[in-house]
Amino acid sequence: MPLPFSVTGVDFAGPFLIKASVLRSTTLIKRYVAVFVCFATKAVPLELCSDLTVEAFRAAFARFVGRKGYPAKMMSDHGKTFIGAQRASERKFVKFLNEYSADTTQKYAPLGINWQYTPPSAPHMGGLWESAVKSFKTHF
Repeated sequence: MPLPFSVTGVDFAGPFLIKASVLRSTTLIKRYVAVFVCFATKAVPLELCSDLTVEAFRAAFARFVGRKGYPAKMMSDHGKTFIGAQRASERKFVKFLNEYSADTTQKYAPLGINWQYTPPSAPHMGGLWESAVKSFKTHF
């Protein structure tokens, strides 16, 4: 059996309107939820995102990695946010590899994440994380 969160799927749920404060007449702001799904245990950690930008997702992904560890494989749909985050993390990883010596490089080389996407016109192929999004919306 693979380790928990070694293969993880991710998708966004939302937007949800959330009150900005506890006052009576407050403004409502849009927020999104990044839904991560472990393929081994079917656990579903949730991370709140302020919007659908690459920076917001990278912050949510950093929180996820801080709690669950680096996944060996990430799977998602072809969302612009996910593609941008993958490219940014690859650039950051290559920069890290170029800056440090060979022994450090070999020690941390396995941390590279293999990011796979479902085909563009096949949302049914992400059934595991899509059902997690449906379950989250039902319970929320």
